[in-house]
Amino acid sequence: MRIAFIGAGSIFTPLGLYTIATSEVLKNAEVYLVEIDDERRKFITALAEKIRRTFKAGFKVTPLRNVEDLEGYGVDYAVISVEKERYQRWRLDFEIPHKYGIMQVLGENGGLGGLSHTLRVVPLVLEIARVIEDINRDTRVFIYSNPEPRVTYAVVNYTNLKNVYGLCTGYLERKEMLAPLLKADEREINFIAAGLNHFTWIKELRVNGEDAYPKLDEALRRNPNFEPLSRLLYRTYGLFPSPDDNHIGEYLSLAWPLVPEEKKGLKWIERTRKEGEDVRRLLRLFLRGLVPKFAFNRFVKFPDVAMNVVEGLEGVEKLQEAINVPNRGYTDLPEGVIVEIPAEVSPKGVKPLRVDLPKETLVPLRVQAEIQRLSAEAAAEGNIEKVAKAVLLDPVVHDAEAGLKAMAELIEAHMDMLPQFTEGDVETLRDWLKA
Repeated sequence: MRIAFIGAGSIFTPLGLYTIATSEVLKNAEVYLVEIDDERRKFITALAEKIRRTFKAGFKVTPLRNVEDLEGYGVDYAVISVEKERYQRWRLDFEIPHKYGIMQVLGENGGLGGLSHTLRVVPLVLEIARVIEDINRDTRVFIYSNPEPRVTYAVVNYTNLKNVYGLCTGYLERKEMLAPLLKADEREINFIAAGLNHFTWIKELRVNGEDAYPKLDEALRRNPNFEPLSRLLYRTYGLFPSPDDNHIGEYLSLAWPLVPEEKKGLKWIERTRKEGEDVRRLLRLFLRGLVPKFAFNRFVKFPDVAMNVVEGLEGVEKLQEAINVPNRGYTDLPEGVIVEIPAEVSPKGVKPLRVDLPKETLVPLRVQAEIQRLSAEAAAEGNIEKVAKAVLLDPVVHDAEAGLKAMAELIEAHMDMLPQFTEGDVETLRDWLKA
């Protein structure tokens, strides 16, 4: 098995390495750590060796600077989790639309911030994916980079890679949030959900195999302040959403006043940055031998999603509760849109499962499915007309002129990372209403 982590300095990689080290099926894999930043590459390589020794695994570690360096090794599985200047750019993605009165909750995966993010990340990931395609078109590619379903859509539709999957930990985070309400360990919670990444509906909710919706109803009565937006959606549509208020709120015009201040905007961006630093601090302590093995085990509640899927493909059959794939009749959303659904994973492959949802729950998802397509295609093609269509279709955009001007300013602010656009495109967007 040859497994490459591309953007190995990502916070996802240590969990992937731990999952490999503690899996009977994966522990002797060939692991390639591809990281362009020298300091991060040295750190993750040292951490990988520490994890290998601590858990007595046999995997071999090879650090590489560029994805092109994989050509000498080949690759069976590739995990892509790349980003450039994440927090600096994310702040702009939130602040610029906000200046125009566009009240997007996060500005990461939805709203104009999510569109701006898509325009930057899609070319970056496509460049990597095309190198992998040249090495081995049969490589199974797992994408963590946000906006994950839009990036996945671009890789599926603009490369000839045969096996591309978008992955996210949102469903695990939803379990962690529900665990105290249901008075259960998060590992006892299972659900069947479907929809779009960061906006799915939980069709079945179980604790130790038993229907947990009655417990959830009682818990919500005892906790009237828990996630106002999710409560409203549940009361209205009869299914609880996932993963949480601020992620779902990125896609809904009514979300801003319902999502608590500490879970949106700059406060959330700063909280996310700090949480990442805290994890890296723990990893540095582990590397120095100051965090013992048992404490590290306790810190890891779930296996890495990508390596969990790999383990299934390599022989440990399982149900993967959430995976992002092109819709081929798995839901009543448009064909080809990237949907998040459960799948059976085995050496035969990934078999997505059909999940039927009430018709009315699909309405907000259909709008976002079209924005997913338009934004991914705009990013891949450098198509300013599709940018304008995505802006004017977005429920969070309350005013056409404000939306177009904000988007033009976002493109201008990030122009150094948008080779597919020109200053002329910016002016075209600004003058869209005058044409």
